[in-house]
Amino acid sequence: MRLLPDKPSMEFLRKQAKDLLVALRETTPGSSLADAQRTLAGEYGMHDWPTLKAEVDRRNADAPVAPDGLADEIAAAFGLGRVTEPATPVSFTPMGRSWDLTTDQGRWLAGAVYPWITPEQAEIGARLRDAAVIAGVAAPVAVRSPKGQLIERVRDEGWRVHEWLEVGPPPVTPVSSAVARRIGTAYAILHGLAIPSEAPINPYLTWRSGEAEWHQLVDRARAAGKPWAGQLEALLPEVFELHKIDADFTDQELILCNSNLIPSYVRQGRSGELVVTEWDFTGSLTPEFEVAGALTHWGMRPKTNHKAIVAFREGYLERGEWPKLELASFTLAVTAWLNWTYNAICEAIDPENDERAEFAEREALGLLQWPMTRARLEDILGA
Repeated sequence: MRLLPDKPSMEFLRKQAKDLLVALRETTPGSSLADAQRTLAGEYGMHDWPTLKAEVDRRNADAPVAPDGLADEIAAAFGLGRVTEPATPVSFTPMGRSWDLTTDQGRWLAGAVYPWITPEQAEIGARLRDAAVIAGVAAPVAVRSPKGQLIERVRDEGWRVHEWLEVGPPPVTPVSSAVARRIGTAYAILHGLAIPSEAPINPYLTWRSGEAEWHQLVDRARAAGKPWAGQLEALLPEVFELHKIDADFTDQELILCNSNLIPSYVRQGRSGELVVTEWDFTGSLTPEFEVAGALTHWGMRPKTNHKAIVAFREGYLERGEWPKLELASFTLAVTAWLNWTYNAICEAIDPENDERAEFAEREALGLLQWPMTRARLEDILGA
């Protein structure tokens, strides 16, 4: 489930609703703008469009304020010059909050990152991003600190900075065929780079919690009084069915892949191009595993988007050879979904703070409402 930015724009939301209307009319020709607005409001956890507008007003009136001195410390760490305006909040994500910084040298986007995103990990992402930009994929310009680092520690957190880029809102699902086609082409371009990688696949994509741990998670949810604990328990048979999807990924020829090219990390640029904003998750995969995972993000919510899946494949074929897919190809996507769901529910049960509580609660509800299932994966294959 989506979380609104800290200072949401009704202009962006209207653009998202119009884009969503295009996608809805591809499957339901009689869809109206009101239908798209209602669907979009639901994506943000709101009952209807007026409720969403009221939440936009509330958030803009009660936007977070940067801790004293934080903007100055980030600017100093990255050599951005003297801060000339108060930092403006952009959005909160599981990694932390991002801020709009203005200095006497320009405008910047600064964001906290996960602890495991080290300078070394950021360099891996930069290697793929730089090659991708040369090949025609749009991406923001990363800033290096005076030390030459892409990640710097500020107030005991890892931070990275990009040059400010004027972009539109992220796509919403279901996406239109036009967007899906362009995303498919972007994946093919990245895979065509075929940058070899000797590092193992990230354990987050290979290790799963056992059945006993999922049962314990239900008990924890009930003890915490979560109203969706019963929904989680009812989902367990589907979870354990997903556990049966497995593949042997040893002895695979691995290449550097973005690993997280999902709707949340894509924006529309001024010229209509799609801008890939996140590269720090770059790691070892195969085109088969990454394409399978991509289809779950771009073609599975809220229900299987057959037209988008076909368009994604057509876009991919414009620049690459489509990998052979079977149910086992979704192995890593299944593991990622299981771990993300498990961790989101853990965070919702015992949040670190109020902001993370809101995000985790919404995310848990969305994951339970639109779960990954074996049947849905088979439906994607059928498309």
